[in-house]
Order: sequence, then structure tokens, then C-alpha cells
Amino acid sequence: MLRVRVPLAVVGVLGLLSGAVWRPPEPAVHLVGGLTCGLAVMALLAAGPRARRFVPAAALAAGVASMAGTALARVVVAGGVPEDVDTSMWTVIEAIALTASVYLSVLWAPRVAVMAAAAAPAVATPLILYRFDLEDDRTVLLMGAPIWLIPAAGAAAVALYLRWLAAGRRRAVAEARREQRLDLAGDLHDFVAHDISEIVAQAQAGRLVFAADRPDLAKLLERIETAGVRALGSMDRTLALLHDPGEAARAPVAGVDDLEALVERFNRSGRPRAVLDRRLTAPVPREAGAVVHRAVTEALTNVRRHAPAAEVAITLSEEDGDLRLAVEDDGRGSPKPASRASSGLGLAGMAERAESLGGRLEAGPHGPGWRLELRLPLQDEDTAP
Repeated sequence: MLRVRVPLAVVGVLGLLSGAVWRPPEPAVHLVGGLTCGLAVMALLAAGPRARRFVPAAALAAGVASMAGTALARVVVAGGVPEDVDTSMWTVIEAIALTASVYLSVLWAPRVAVMAAAAAPAVATPLILYRFDLEDDRTVLLMGAPIWLIPAAGAAAVALYLRWLAAGRRRAVAEARREQRLDLAGDLHDFVAHDISEIVAQAQAGRLVFAADRPDLAKLLERIETAGVRALGSMDRTLALLHDPGEAARAPVAGVDDLEALVERFNRSGRPRAVLDRRLTAPVPREAGAVVHRAVTEALTNVRRHAPAAEVAITLSEEDGDLRLAVEDDGRGSPKPASRASSGLGLAGMAERAESLGGRLEAGPHGPGWRLELRLPLQDEDTAP
């Protein structure tokens, strides 16, 4: 968008300046509102959403300049300005710039300043009519002012809708990332709890076998056991605090060994049919296995919801020392009402998790269907000496 906005703003500025030189209105006071409003909109267009804190000031400047132009026109030419071609052209330019100011104010201005930023250009738009010699036709003034407010109201409504959509998208992405992080915290709890439980069990066995006649060793092993139990309790409480009420109960972490059951459940629910091709011989780390299982779950869910497919091929293999997962559908079947573009929040979270493990996740069109590919480092699970 930046590549489009900046050239468009430059062309707009050059057009305004050249028009002011070669086609000035009569009287020239019309340039006060027309140039100020136009240049303000071009500046906001070039800066984009990054300059949202300057949007209220620019919109207020455009509205005040337009109203000042109206007042000056009434003072310079008593009774109103007679219409001509150049004056009408600048009037249209100014009205369009004011409508654009309303649109950008509602779309980009900070929430606390939206109403104040949009009010000035919106009010200034119908006041342009009072520059002209219309005293003999009061009906035009009374009916024209509300009509001239319609474009500003429409621009505000469209911008408000787009702003609402963007806010909803941000909330959805934030919620998806929060859920992924909670899942990661739960996985960490299960992985660490497994190892600490093993430490506690070995400490208990050591007390029984090796410390029966050595009180100092028995006390040391007892302290290790107590510390392990305390650590398990602390992790349980921390994980419970991270989840909302009612979310504390969690299912055990699934891995690559649970993929067959996942595919079987998927196939029982009807078409499309999933086929699992597992070519792994090396052990899979628990963290990587959990990511693979969730990636397959997400891919199958997206296929069920959005893909016009008849068959889904799931391939799990080892390639160049990496764990490689490929989920590909054939794109054949009855069309679905929703498009692929409507999904993706879960995949964004899975990509973040894959990168945290040193891997990567890619998803996109592949022939007539859709393909997801996940690569994760494949290391021996038992790294302890």
C-alpha cells in the first residue's frame, strides 16, 4: 500500500499546486480551503496509519480552513460569490477533500479523538454552499446542506465498518496467539512434570535401596524428593492461574503416536478421506510430536471446513535430519461455502510455535488443492548423560 499511497499523494500535491497557478478561482479566497484541505489529505495519505496521532490535527486544520474560506468569501464578495467554471471546480475539490478527511479521521484517528476529528470537516462541507449568491433561493440552502452531508456520513460509515473489521481481526489474532501460548505452557508443564516425576521416583528408590544405613544420604534424597514434589505443585498452580476458570482441566499432550487415532476419527465423520503415510524410524522429541499433532489437527479442520477435496494425504518422514510433515488435499469434491482465506489464525499460531523450535511451517495453494508443510529439527529424545 505504501508504494501506491506515496506516488498518489505526490501526484495529488502537484495537481493542486498546478491548478492554483493555472486555474485559480475567483475570488482567490477559495484557495484557502481548497489547497489546505487537499494538502492535508495528501499528507495523511502519504504518511498512512503510522501517523494516526496527527490525523485529528490535520482534519481539524482542513475543517477550520474550509470554514475560514467560507467566511472570507462572504466578506470579500457581499451577498455571495457568483458561480463560474473555475470556482465550481475548486468547490468540488474542496468537498471531496473534506469527505476524505472525514473518512481518514474515522479510520485512523485514535479512539478518543475520532468524533472531534471528523466533526470539523463534516460540518464544513455543507457550509461551502453559503459562499455562493443563493440568497434569492433559500430552498437550495435549506435542502442542499443536508444533501451535502450525505457523502461525509457515508464515508464515516464505511470507515467505521472497516475499523470495526480491523479491530475484530486483531482481537481474533491475539486470542489465537494466547491460546497457542497457553497450549505451549501446558506442554511445557507436561514435559517438565514427566522429568521431575522421574527424579522424584528415583530419589524415593534411592532412599529405599542405598540410604537405609546412611542417614545423611537419606536426608539428602528426602530433600530432593520434597523439592520435586513442591516444584510439581508450583507448576500446577501456575498453569491453573494462566487459564480462565473452567479451563484448568486439560487432556494429555498428544504426539505422533496418536496420529493414527486422529485420522481414524476424521475418516469416521465422512468425506473427504485422510490417508496417513508414516515413514519415521527415529524417535521424535515430545515437543516436536505435540506440534506435529496440532498441525495435523489444524490442517484436517481446515480441510473439513473449507476445502473442496475428496482425499487428504498426510506424510510424515525424515529428510536431511529434519522431521517433515506434509498435508495435501486433492482439491476435488463438492464446493464449500467458505473460502480458504477465511481461516489461518490457527496456522499463524502453529507457524510461531514451529519457529520457536527452530523449524518452519508453510501453507498455500498446490495444484488444484492446498498443501501444508512443516519441518522441525529431529533429535534424539534422550539427551541426558
